[in-house]
Amino acid sequence: MINNDELLFVVDENNTPIDPKPRKEVHAKGYWHRTSQVWIINNKKEILCQQRSLLKDTSPGNWDPYHGGHFGPGISYEDGAITELKEELKIHAKKEDLKLFKIHKSHTHIEFQAAFVYIWNGNIKKITFEKDEVEQIKWYSIPEIRRLALEERGNKWSNIEYLEEILDWLEKPDIMKKYRTEIKN
Repeated sequence: MINNDELLFVVDENNTPIDPKPRKEVHAKGYWHRTSQVWIINNKKEILCQQRSLLKDTSPGNWDPYHGGHFGPGISYEDGAITELKEELKIHAKKEDLKLFKIHKSHTHIEFQAAFVYIWNGNIKKITFEKDEVEQIKWYSIPEIRRLALEERGNKWSNIEYLEEILDWLEKPDIMKKYRTEIKN
């Protein structure tokens, strides 16, 4: 369940930490804050997408090609990503398995969004997800996401400002090999 009194990691417009504030106040007054977003991709270059719970306070029922969310004061982007994966999907990732794509400054959402990529080839039928967070999950190919998310942005898919940039990056022919090499080193 959404806790509107949960303290969020609030920052200024330069991403410098300031005093934490309750979630409800952060969203109502438009304070800058931090989020982590994990793009789960498998060897077939499919991305594990989620339909947001109908109980969510923002974009209920919309589809997202990433998993993640807000986190509290003093938490790193990596730790926020790991916690969100555990809470939402019961996936236990390690910091060294997350590849930072970028930290995006979203003027639309008033957030600094850390976008990570995580390779996972598990069976989604074995995933138990948190019903307060996720309605359903499904693998989508990159071309499917490109088509659906861009055509249905703001309707059935959430608006992700860096969507085309990350999809272009994930579609590169050697990206999976390069990514695996970087993880091992």
